[in-house]
Amino acid sequence: MDDVQTAVGGSKATLYKYFSDKSDLFRSAVEMLIDERSQPLTSFHPSGGDPVETLKEFGRHFAAIVLDSGAIALHRLVTSEAERVDGLGQMFFQHGPAVGNAILGRYLGTLRDAGIIEVADPVLAASQLYQAMLGSLQMRLLMNTADRPTSQEIESSITHAVNTFVDGTRLRTPQPRAADATTR
Repeated sequence: MDDVQTAVGGSKATLYKYFSDKSDLFRSAVEMLIDERSQPLTSFHPSGGDPVETLKEFGRHFAAIVLDSGAIALHRLVTSEAERVDGLGQMFFQHGPAVGNAILGRYLGTLRDAGIIEVADPVLAASQLYQAMLGSLQMRLLMNTADRPTSQEIESSITHAVNTFVDGTRLRTPQPRAADATTR
């Protein structure tokens, strides 16, 4: 608290008026950083054309946010402190991944409602699609492997995940069963 007081000025009494302890101050600072980093998610408006291209657009947008070195550093910090700072991990999830899942989930819900795809839970499907698009690449960065993903790897991962997802959720015309065909 002394270092914060020195950096921002004011008194310790003022700091403690707003933050009950160091953990509360830390949690608030991290929340502000997460909200800053998540803001581009909330302002993202896909072009709205072809669903496959729109899903790839989502993937590229997410990649620019979560594969950024600052986002990786923040993710590592939260992971390392989540056990010590009560509620930090939950707050990170609610202000970060849950925001992205909700936004992508809303889009998947519109595709489902339009009869383009078939998914029971659009938010769950969004989480799974996100992990398929970027999970492995993000993990490489979180684990500080020597090989940073190239733009071609990122694009390939997004494209493969979207194609697999779309193929798996595409509405299909029901085929008559053998018993149905013989009764006609």
